[in-house]
Amino acid sequence: MRPRARALLISLLAGCSGGAATPAGTAGGLGDGTTLTAALEIPAGATVTIPAGAQIAAAPGVVITVRGVLTSTSPAGAHARISTAAPHADAAHPWGGIVVERGGRLEADGLDLASAVAALTVNAGSLGARYDNGTITDAQVPFQVAAGARLDSARATVVNAGAPSGVSGEFHAAYLDYHTSATVVGGIIISDPSAIFDATDSTFRGVPDQGNDYIISNTASLIHVAYSTITGAHCAFHFNDVARFEIDHVTAGAASPAGPGGQVVYGAMLYGSGAGPNVISNSSFMGSGFDLDQQNANGPLTITNTYAVGQASLLPGTTWLAADRARAPISDAKPR
Repeated sequence: MRPRARALLISLLAGCSGGAATPAGTAGGLGDGTTLTAALEIPAGATVTIPAGAQIAAAPGVVITVRGVLTSTSPAGAHARISTAAPHADAAHPWGGIVVERGGRLEADGLDLASAVAALTVNAGSLGARYDNGTITDAQVPFQVAAGARLDSARATVVNAGAPSGVSGEFHAAYLDYHTSATVVGGIIISDPSAIFDATDSTFRGVPDQGNDYIISNTASLIHVAYSTITGAHCAFHFNDVARFEIDHVTAGAASPAGPGGQVVYGAMLYGSGAGPNVISNSSFMGSGFDLDQQNANGPLTITNTYAVGQASLLPGTTWLAADRARAPISDAKPR
């Protein structure tokens, strides 16, 4: 490590309550009771470890930038946590969040992030980012994945997201439990021709009657959602442009067509897709309006074993045989 970079890390950590210097190539830590009063950069060659159960505070606006390695492993019931420092420990005074930069790596298991501007940002050239078994609460933006970057996540929870997550790279999630707030204008927005959004066994929850869409593709290479549910949205899927999509074992809307609670108005607004293969299979669309609405230029779409309680407006090139129109909601179209 260059002397200046090492000195910067040492001075930052030494200036934090509970901090310790982290020489190159060794494991250091942000201990319980640490308060970050200034931006923290983990330089290339350094590893910083957050111990199990550590409670860390960050002043409003403080960003943790990872160019080396940041690790955290906490068992259930003893999660580590980073939140805004008192007396501003609320969503109105957010800290900046964690940014994984080129050459950096994040290995977080059981790390909770509360009241951040952008809880977790992964930029191009990063060497890997995993966020497992953690809860992100009251973030203005829970996830940002830049073009050329990848984030993997298992059993993470997002509570009260204030703005959409943005995916321009790759985001692969399993058992994601994602809740938006009443003010959010969308859930997850995918916005790059090379972007991939892949979610399995996940739950996406909005606020009913707020008029917001959930999984939105402005442009993407692949949208894959399987064994998942989407409730409390104006539209579960809104695709303006996606090269290929696969929707399998998904329930969009309430589990029962009775009553408006949790329903979506539109199941899928399919307003632009490529050559695919595009597939909707083993799914239930429980909307109160159009469950499937195709407009503009769309590639071929095959629909199999799928139930729709509302109307469907489909273009030539879509195949949905009478034998593939399910007569009842698909019972296993939900997380396993």
